[in-house]
Amino acid sequence: MEGAKISNSMSHPMPRQVSSLNTAWLIQCVRSRFPEVDLGKIVLTAYSRGPFYIENLSSGKIEPVDVRHLESPDYWFSNLYMISLYDAITEFVPDPDFAYNCGRTFYQSQSLLKTAVGVPLIGPYRLIRRIVSENDKYNRTKQAVIRKLEKGHVVLRLIHIPNVIMNDFGMQWHLGAFESYARLAGVTDVQGTVSCIEKGPARYGEPGRAIYDFSFTFKDPGFISRIANRLIYAIPAVKKLIHNAELVQSEHNEQIVNRDRIIREKTEKLVSIQAKLMEAERQTIEQRLQHLSTELITTEERERRSIAEDLHDSVTQLLALSVSGLRKRNRLQSGDGELQRIQQYLQKALGETRSLTFQISPPVLYDFGLEAAVEWLVNDISARNTMEIDYINLLDQPLVLSDHRKITLYRAVREALINCIKHAEADYGSVVLNYEDGRSRIEIEDNGVGFDPDTMQKGFGLSSLADRLGSIDASLELHSAPGNGSRIVILLPQ
Repeated sequence: MEGAKISNSMSHPMPRQVSSLNTAWLIQCVRSRFPEVDLGKIVLTAYSRGPFYIENLSSGKIEPVDVRHLESPDYWFSNLYMISLYDAITEFVPDPDFAYNCGRTFYQSQSLLKTAVGVPLIGPYRLIRRIVSENDKYNRTKQAVIRKLEKGHVVLRLIHIPNVIMNDFGMQWHLGAFESYARLAGVTDVQGTVSCIEKGPARYGEPGRAIYDFSFTFKDPGFISRIANRLIYAIPAVKKLIHNAELVQSEHNEQIVNRDRIIREKTEKLVSIQAKLMEAERQTIEQRLQHLSTELITTEERERRSIAEDLHDSVTQLLALSVSGLRKRNRLQSGDGELQRIQQYLQKALGETRSLTFQISPPVLYDFGLEAAVEWLVNDISARNTMEIDYINLLDQPLVLSDHRKITLYRAVREALINCIKHAEADYGSVVLNYEDGRSRIEIEDNGVGFDPDTMQKGFGLSSLADRLGSIDASLELHSAPGNGSRIVILLPQ
């Protein structure tokens, strides 16, 4: 795939901004450290984000960028192409620290060694000045400025020109490359960091400039030690020994990186599994709570119906028989005021008992459905209070609901109406059943004092009501403000 052909069409070559000294070592690092990675795919992916063309120095033809151009030290590439290449390498190379590791071994590249003759003689401080003065020889996208130059500490700032994009891969590569130069200069214990001063444009044409500071601390053994080390290194046997040791160290470092990567990936996987388990456990607990809530409501309603039936079959019947007997007695003993008062008390007790029976568990809810039960509830509450309440049913079709959902919705409407009576200080209200935006709804509205929904306490009153409605896939909307009445909307399950 390294020799993969890319369809060609005449186009202009890319701007000459970045030397291929950088790309040649990047390609060599990929090939040597990750032989299983297809370089052709990397190049094709980078090209496809352009496309990008270059002038062949041998033939003069304009052609798509290929591996041959990247490995040659004689070509120049645009900033946009370099960013595309960085992104493509990141996509295919399984090492998050590849850019830095590649840059810090840049001193081993033949192209850099050719330009680094005499570096140990000039030392680290003159070297940093040379890097700054010769920056534009290899990169025309930025300016290098020395921010600090002290014994054992150097800070170098890279200020990119407008319309130049930079990313973390590029800055990590520079960090490693600067450390390579430091090693060529003969210093030891090099420690480098990079910090973003201004991120710059994310896309071509956006305003801003990318500005980064590179800080390095090191130990300078002095001129004599640097020269001695260099002379020893020049001995072929020693050079080979040092080179082999560096290869072993490099392999060891890569093993550490791979180990850290594996640990990081395993940790991320474990965290992901733990999060999924916790989410599954949470859902299981919620389902159990919902099931328990359903059973509790069903049991409570069963007891309510049993109590209501007992009241109807015993107390209500006894009261009705008592009233009937007193009526006959009154007809026989007309004018007996005491019997008439007793009859009135019993008649009132009979009415209250029947009303209580319906409030506990209205038979109409099971016999005729939610709409009829809500209509009876509105009429009953309105008759027993000074607040006038209208019932309006705008539904075209009767609601089809399970007993559990009917009970929960009926209790919700009853609680909302009782809240109106107790707190709204209203003289008019309405309960409207309608269908809007694909869902049936019940709207309870009043002209009372209103309230601020944000002041509701979680777990109490209407907030608790919303939780109970959520258990049957219904929801609650509150629309109110102090002095403007209130409107409670119950959205029925879909």
